[in-house]
Amino acid sequence: MSQKFESRDPENRRKDRAFTLIELLVVIAIIAILAAMLLPALAAAKQRAYRASCESNLHQQGIALQIYTGDNNNKLPDLRYAPYSINPGTVAGLWPWDISTNFTDAMISDGGSQNIFYCPGNSGFNCTNTWDFGIAGSGNDANGGFRILGYVYLLPGAGATAGGKAESPYWKTNVLGTPINPPANSEVVVDVVVQDTGTKSYAAVTSVGGLPKTVVQRTNHLRGNQPAGGNEMFEDGHVEWKQFKVMYNNGHPADYFGNNPLFIF
Repeated sequence: MSQKFESRDPENRRKDRAFTLIELLVVIAIIAILAAMLLPALAAAKQRAYRASCESNLHQQGIALQIYTGDNNNKLPDLRYAPYSINPGTVAGLWPWDISTNFTDAMISDGGSQNIFYCPGNSGFNCTNTWDFGIAGSGNDANGGFRILGYVYLLPGAGATAGGKAESPYWKTNVLGTPINPPANSEVVVDVVVQDTGTKSYAAVTSVGGLPKTVVQRTNHLRGNQPAGGNEMFEDGHVEWKQFKVMYNNGHPADYFGNNPLFIF
């Protein structure tokens, strides 16, 4: 009877266990294909998480605003007057994301925090450079202190010094509403959808000097280099996600806050 003996030569045993170059290339190709299939799904899941976290931020702001208006005869703040501006009829800051420190402090006292004022879709915007940009003593605090926030505020006076148009009928101050424009149809705080009309970029915008290059001013929710849409919080406190094409074609004046940068809501 013949008997098969295993080779005791270490060199031969190593050769038996080794992968060939073709086998390695096949494995690498399979891994690359799987990664290409998974990465878009992972990116989409990440964006959905950002949207959900952003929605939570706006819900919390809605609760704080409801508390605020309940203490102020159902009125939203008018940023052109005290205690939000030290010069009646003027506002602190320039753009609609430049909001009075007195207003943000009032929101925080009603249960908010710094983090709810910034969309997680552009988390790098939540930093000391923006939060303290126009506080008292910063040199940028004309007409009272302000902060650069991560959302756009549709409040009386927001963006007034940026050449904004007459507010009616877009801005309301009474949260009880009217038959024509009820609270459920009146936006108060919206995601940033902004374009640099010079470069046509939604992913890189410069509205104000003084911020480091690492702090990128851009649309909060991007799909590649184009806006995906944004969350909007209404006067009754509910939050809706709107696709970009809806926000772009909803009849609001395109140059409401000035021509460059262009804020869309």
